[in-house]
Amino acid sequence: MADFIESNVGWFDHIPSRIQSVFLKQLTYQGCFAEVHAPDEHCSEKYFAGIWGWNTWCALHDMVPLAGPEVQQIMRNTFQVGLNSIEPETGLFPHSVLIGPKGVIGSKVEYRTYGGAHGEGYNLDNILCWAKMILEYVLYTRDLQWFTPQKLAAIENCIGYILKNFRSKFNPHLIETGIEGDWTENTNWEGDNAIVNANMYHCLHLLAGVQNLQGSVEKVEKYLELAEEISLAFNLLSSKGGFWDEKRGYYLHGNDGTGKQVYGDDYFETSANIFAILWGMADEYRTNSIWKFMDAHPEIELPYPVLTNLYSRTCARRPEYGHTVCNGDIWFTLGAHTAVARLNCGYVKKATEMFRAILNYELKEGTIHNNIYPDGSVNADWSPEMANYGSLFTILVEGLLGIRPSSEGLLIHPYPLGGMSHLKTLSPLYYALKPFYLDIRFDGPNLKKVKVKGMPRPPQDIRDNTFILRPYFPAGATVLMEYY
Repeated sequence: MADFIESNVGWFDHIPSRIQSVFLKQLTYQGCFAEVHAPDEHCSEKYFAGIWGWNTWCALHDMVPLAGPEVQQIMRNTFQVGLNSIEPETGLFPHSVLIGPKGVIGSKVEYRTYGGAHGEGYNLDNILCWAKMILEYVLYTRDLQWFTPQKLAAIENCIGYILKNFRSKFNPHLIETGIEGDWTENTNWEGDNAIVNANMYHCLHLLAGVQNLQGSVEKVEKYLELAEEISLAFNLLSSKGGFWDEKRGYYLHGNDGTGKQVYGDDYFETSANIFAILWGMADEYRTNSIWKFMDAHPEIELPYPVLTNLYSRTCARRPEYGHTVCNGDIWFTLGAHTAVARLNCGYVKKATEMFRAILNYELKEGTIHNNIYPDGSVNADWSPEMANYGSLFTILVEGLLGIRPSSEGLLIHPYPLGGMSHLKTLSPLYYALKPFYLDIRFDGPNLKKVKVKGMPRPPQDIRDNTFILRPYFPAGATVLMEYY
């Protein structure tokens, strides 16, 4: 019997239980969520290794609406580790906060990839992900008692430092990274970086939303203008210093500002292209072009899913390091976001297959989710189980339920899978620190009726098949949505 979701597609019912069975029981260390690593794929001796920005964002940002008060406290503890580990000279959040041999969180803090041991640059994606997951938490919970002006200032200082100090060498509107300064590693180049700019665009929108909660109209305008500035430059042709390449039909990984060096030749980086679609940087033409390319190369997506990249990057800095990223392994969290993007764009059959592949793999795996390769072998160099388990929350929350927070309210736009006629949550979801339930009936494509605790909602709460749940709803209310 279902204990979370009652529907005629029962795949998702176990997902919230993973918070308890995996995150609370196996991935919690000294009151924080932390990575567990294993020396090799066959070793049963696991150890807590630390907290990484990217992996933790992947795990937590879609977990918030599934998390009750106990779990939200662990999230806040985890965020505080990052807030306590800001680099004094720059105000930057960490890349990773490590757990030392004596079990102390923060015995070593890294801001640069591999600690800068080989001249690597700041890992800006991990740094931005600390800021993003805090901002998303605030938009979901609206907990302005915990989110003090000092915490907001820390995020603004971090963002401000990046915008001031990492945009001078190439396109002045875009952010560059140094050697191995992004999470797709093993390079020896320096240039503007697509995924860093996509993450900054997303972060600026989240920051504008939080500033709107604070009532700072001037800062809302400031951060939205900065985001638009980045988006316009991001979408320029590569010959003009942007990332769009019409010949290839997708966003390039990097650019030297003139398009003479694009760092990767035919290399296709999935993350920059997918997140550009998900976060609204790609217009309809570019979105369709990216899907056309991916449709022509089905090996990117199924049955894994999803390859981090297609074709190896040229000039790998340390080819002997293995194919951790530059030869194309599979991150299930990237697969989850790709599946959500597919579903949002109307590829219901494809998205359904991808959802099923992620769920099937998760059900047969243990807590350690090593990345895998297309031949089924395991990448034992890295076991980002927090990120891979976060894929479950992403396909449920962003995918099926279609939930995301904004300063205006909680946006709910469910996307039914093939054959799904109804969906009802039996355990609560959470918004504005209050529980609520969903009861959704799919008898057609258009959202025609919404009731909250039996009361019809006014027309302005329904826009483009999306319902806006205002934060003043009564605790425990059921949101009834009917599509005709």
